[in-house]
Amino acid sequence: MSRKKLLYITHLSGKRVNRIWLSAIEAARQSGYEVHLACNMDEIDPQGWHSDCERYGLITHQIDFDRIPLRRKNRRAYQQLLHLMQREQFHIVHCNTPIGGVLGRLCAARARAPYVIYQAHGFHFWKGAGLKSWLFYYTAERFLAHYTDLLLTINQEDYEAAKRFRLKKNGRTAYIAGVGVDLACLEGLAKNRQQKRQELGVSEQERLFVSVGELIVRKNHTALIDGFALAQIKNAKLLICGEGSEREHLERKIEQKGMQEQIQLLGFRTDVLEIIGACDVFVFPSLQEGLPVALMEAMAVGLPCIASRIRGNVDLLPESRLLFDPKDIGELAGLMECALSSAYSTQERVQNLQNIQKFSFDAVLCQMKQFYALADLEA
Repeated sequence: MSRKKLLYITHLSGKRVNRIWLSAIEAARQSGYEVHLACNMDEIDPQGWHSDCERYGLITHQIDFDRIPLRRKNRRAYQQLLHLMQREQFHIVHCNTPIGGVLGRLCAARARAPYVIYQAHGFHFWKGAGLKSWLFYYTAERFLAHYTDLLLTINQEDYEAAKRFRLKKNGRTAYIAGVGVDLACLEGLAKNRQQKRQELGVSEQERLFVSVGELIVRKNHTALIDGFALAQIKNAKLLICGEGSEREHLERKIEQKGMQEQIQLLGFRTDVLEIIGACDVFVFPSLQEGLPVALMEAMAVGLPCIASRIRGNVDLLPESRLLFDPKDIGELAGLMECALSSAYSTQERVQNLQNIQKFSFDAVLCQMKQFYALADLEA
């Protein structure tokens, strides 16, 4: 009897195997599946990528996905993905990301895959989104629900929206607590705080704010820089980890404010977790999220976390006093000042460490195994 096969689809690989995939990959392996990964691997670090794939037991397939939906490359990606499904005869197709979710479900329907999962990491329509987003993305998801056996959502707003979809016969909508954060590997990071601060050229007396995220408009770093400048906190620095298309714009903004010494764009870093552990406050000003891993990691390290009052963030920080309107620079500046006080920071640290437990890797792994067991029964 041939071994059961699962195909995990995501549109772009990144340089290494992404930690947000690992709970699903490990759950599939523990459930007896041979795990295949379909994605665009153009940007991989070959040595690190192949080492990761060997470590996690992954069989990978190059699919020429493009981030822009209507580009010609996605037509080729559709054909590549369809041929892969027809050849390998997967028992479960687990789709992720918008492009992977669309093409994956269309191909799975044509290839007659027994069971199709779509995991929404944040619908592209949300409370406060523009009318075009609702007309296009909401309509598309309603249509694609007909090709979905299990629709997984990772925040409560998306879960409520998904319950209104008409899934295929016997289809299900469910909530899962994100992708899982490895709490054990984060516990000791604060012990290396002094060493990492020395590496970063920061004294123990300086108050250190940090933010993590791709340098794109959606991450709202412009507001973060404005808020930090407005707060005028003495002996403080702001570190921003990430790379992206907005880098030149942000560099100019920092220069215009004369804050080159106080604000540093660190670019792509492999030591992000160590940097977080060396800081005093985490700031996450994003305009749109699903359930952000960077914020979860900062919570697990034990930092007070200032975050925009949006979907996903409010799921993680339901009782926090450090949530703000992402368009209100004054409110952000005020919270950056407050977060340094012991009265705020101690309470926020305790709440964060308590709240993050249900989003742990082990908790999500257990949930994911249950969903794969359900797929075994219903496929």
